[in-house]
Amino acid sequence: MQIPFFDALQCGNIEFTPYAVIDNQKIAGVQSTFQYNPEHGNAHLILEKKALFQDEFFFTFEKDQIVCRRKFQNLSGQVMKLNELGITLAGITFGGIPREDFFYHNENPRIYEVMAFPIDYQRTGEDAKDSSFDLQAGNRWADPGVVCERIGRSPYQPFPAILLGNYKSVHGLVHGTLSQRVFFHNYLLSHDDDTVTMEIFSGFKANAWLEIAPGRILADEWYLGATEQADRIEHIFDNYSKVLRKKLPPLYGATAINRDNMVWGSWNDGLYRKISEELILEEARFLKKHFPTVRWIQVDDGYANRDLNKSAHGLGVPYEGEEGVAYHKFPEGLRSFTDKVRAIGLRPAIWIGGFCPKDTKIYQEHPEWFIDYSYRVSSSSPLDVSLPEARSYMTFALDKLITEYGFESVKHDFWSYAFEDSHDLCRNHDASGYEWRDWWLKEVRKRIDSDGYLQTGCDIVMGNPFLGEFFTNYRYGIDIGGGNWDYVRTNYLWGMACFATHTGDLFVPNSDSVGLFPGLNDTEAMFCLNYCLVTHSMVEIAGRLSQNPDSPRLAPLKKAVCNPNNGQDVFFTKWDYLDPKQKYPAVLYFKTAHFCPAEDQPGLPLRTVGMFNLEDEEQTLSFKASELGLDDAKTYALTDVWSGETYALKGSFSCPVVAHGSRLLAVSESDPAQLLDADIRILRSQKKGHALKLFFDYAAQAVLTFASIPKKIVLDGVELPAPEELTVQAEIKENSVMEVSF
Repeated sequence: MQIPFFDALQCGNIEFTPYAVIDNQKIAGVQSTFQYNPEHGNAHLILEKKALFQDEFFFTFEKDQIVCRRKFQNLSGQVMKLNELGITLAGITFGGIPREDFFYHNENPRIYEVMAFPIDYQRTGEDAKDSSFDLQAGNRWADPGVVCERIGRSPYQPFPAILLGNYKSVHGLVHGTLSQRVFFHNYLLSHDDDTVTMEIFSGFKANAWLEIAPGRILADEWYLGATEQADRIEHIFDNYSKVLRKKLPPLYGATAINRDNMVWGSWNDGLYRKISEELILEEARFLKKHFPTVRWIQVDDGYANRDLNKSAHGLGVPYEGEEGVAYHKFPEGLRSFTDKVRAIGLRPAIWIGGFCPKDTKIYQEHPEWFIDYSYRVSSSSPLDVSLPEARSYMTFALDKLITEYGFESVKHDFWSYAFEDSHDLCRNHDASGYEWRDWWLKEVRKRIDSDGYLQTGCDIVMGNPFLGEFFTNYRYGIDIGGGNWDYVRTNYLWGMACFATHTGDLFVPNSDSVGLFPGLNDTEAMFCLNYCLVTHSMVEIAGRLSQNPDSPRLAPLKKAVCNPNNGQDVFFTKWDYLDPKQKYPAVLYFKTAHFCPAEDQPGLPLRTVGMFNLEDEEQTLSFKASELGLDDAKTYALTDVWSGETYALKGSFSCPVVAHGSRLLAVSESDPAQLLDADIRILRSQKKGHALKLFFDYAAQAVLTFASIPKKIVLDGVELPAPEELTVQAEIKENSVMEVSF
């Protein structure tokens, strides 16, 4: 049928055909009512299939932006086996040559290392039959069974929207999810008579069908709108995101829990399972003294009484009783350990793996509690959350691991397989994977204080903001500290797809951990540090820092983490994401000093710019002032954050960057009354004439570099010795105020 307000999309004469798939049969309802109220911007459509179902659509629309709420009700009088709901949108066109029609979904770079695909590209399992790199589309990161012709079906929890467009046009069509209580959306695209047909499926995670009781109503909600910025990856979802933000539930991810502080985790920088209470407490004491932005100590995998070389074991540990805990590492048990962390002045957190290895006691005694996940993982399995017995054990395990042992936050790894996989996994079909996801994450949250964090692990999340209802931060990439440069490069590309959505204020992205990066050379280690700093994704820190006080990498690390400000927006300079030759943006920036969380602070840097070369040979990189939102006609001062070297930015700046190398530059006004650099967080500033006032929050020994030698410095009312150089050292107290005269 024709929907009149679809014409405002300017994407052709779109035919709208809803249907349901019941017991594997596609069935369309017959229109019984259509009320169209253009003066109020709404419409109501009812379709019916006699003695089977009623399918209602409530539309609201304004210009070329449409929101739809769909209500599907079982009228059969019997339990219905519903596979999915569908909608066909036929006749879509963008006025260009059909072969240049494309789609973008942020699942693309996660699976294929490609941003956009032609509409008719066939995504099939053959593309991932082995781990070799395919020249047409990379597939190294496509796990078995993940690649599918359906777009958005992967378990990687992608940002839930798709763009259709044409390479020669800025006009595009966006469909996006507005609710994930029951359904998830996935898509099929094809050409028919030179126009695009889009199939929109509302399916169920972890179940091939849902048993719908008589009279039950299922609700789905989605967005459909046009964009005039289909060529700009940072803006293609702007209109959708505005609507999405109004529909999202209250989000833990939007709170301050992981924004101005960091988590020391015991896994990275080569520690892995080789942990002990003594080792962790030693690091905790060092961090408390030298790293004021670190507030959490996270025990990762390794607390189980288990061979270090065996599969990860978390959720099944409590089944073994106290014998499940590695008392040879934690002599007085985990509760005693958490109390000792609190006594140091930090807060304890625990890693929980959702998988249970098949050689463990719980699997051996209750294999019937588990999902058969062998198509993807052979040595471990997730518990089948659809079984009451499994759910009962899962809550018992949470009570033991979190409540009884006294951990205040959770890193939940290997958690999503029973909730986000799109295969038919659950034995029972009375709820969808997303319904079980809500149940499980609410159970975890019940046991964590409101100011505690819940962090995702594998599967890798690709920016789905709906998860922020429970989680505070999400891992979007693989471990980068092990010495594999290819992993670093991969994280960079995956990160761009996440950061481009500009939703870090809703759900904090986490780039793995910063640290001393013992597996990387100096150039690559600094690349990782600069990347995590520029993208404001420094949730975690790692390593035996207490054992390396003289490492040349320690001072840059301390400076980098002085103001994590996780989730702050990062922006790209010139990047055509639709050009396959431009695989990534090489220049990123944010709109504050690296040491200040607030924008537009007088006397502080206006921008911080990162330049990154992922190639195996030296590259000359450049940027313009206008690409940073500044004035090309003005002259600005550039300061290298690490070397202190200064340059001028007038119009543009370019420099060579070595292979696998990076630069970090502060952009400041050309004014002698400026603070150019610092290794301590400065909350805000005030400036009057040649006087600059700086406000601090935590205590630390600080180093500050000014644009000119100050004439006088007063700290907390006490005048300091007159400085003789641009760089000044000062002992900062909590909530100190510094007044600087030039």
